[in-house]
Amino acid sequence: MRMNRLLRSANVMVMLVALTSIAASGGVSAQSPAPATAPDAETSDQPATPSPVAEPRECHRLTDFTAEDTGQWFVVNDGVMGGRSDGGGFIDESVLRFEGSVVTAGGGFTSARLRLEGDELVDSTRIEMRVRPDDRRYGVTLEDAAEYRGRLVSHRADFDIGPVDSDGWAIAAVDYDQLVPSVFGILVDAPPFDPATAREFGIIIADGIDGDFVLDIDWIDACP
Repeated sequence: MRMNRLLRSANVMVMLVALTSIAASGGVSAQSPAPATAPDAETSDQPATPSPVAEPRECHRLTDFTAEDTGQWFVVNDGVMGGRSDGGGFIDESVLRFEGSVVTAGGGFTSARLRLEGDELVDSTRIEMRVRPDDRRYGVTLEDAAEYRGRLVSHRADFDIGPVDSDGWAIAAVDYDQLVPSVFGILVDAPPFDPATAREFGIIIADGIDGDFVLDIDWIDACP
């Protein structure tokens, strides 16, 4: 179906031992038993208290493109800058297909974006996705509350794609510390991306190559 819904991817306890002298009125005689000492910390048979092990944090799924989870996706092409690239997409069997054509003259990008409610990326440090790519290069765009001269800053980085399986699928990832801030593709001086104030997530193609592209996305996770 077309994107009428989509277009609106030990503490170890150490015992401190104090040796106690036995004081007798006449002192300790040679026949007196030797004073008892507390067990040495290194030789005590008492088991040490194990270090608490922190439970691993799990990734949070932003979307898996089920019928109930299409989200508020929309497309932004370079027409906003006078370009002629054309991108779009649709969801079929819980997979988002983002496809179109890039025209580098006058612009050279197209993107599919998802509006966020505000807390989806809290405590995360990276994005992971299951994708079926072609031979083009794709990136992630993220917006938070940062502005530069009255315009929202876009934080962007190309994502790394892992080994492709027999069906053409692979895991792609972007760490937030890879993101570079820009406005309309021009680098700007802005604070690092703040996941606690995230407003928008996007998939973008802007690889400087003219021609068609196709990218399938199975799911998108925000990971600690």
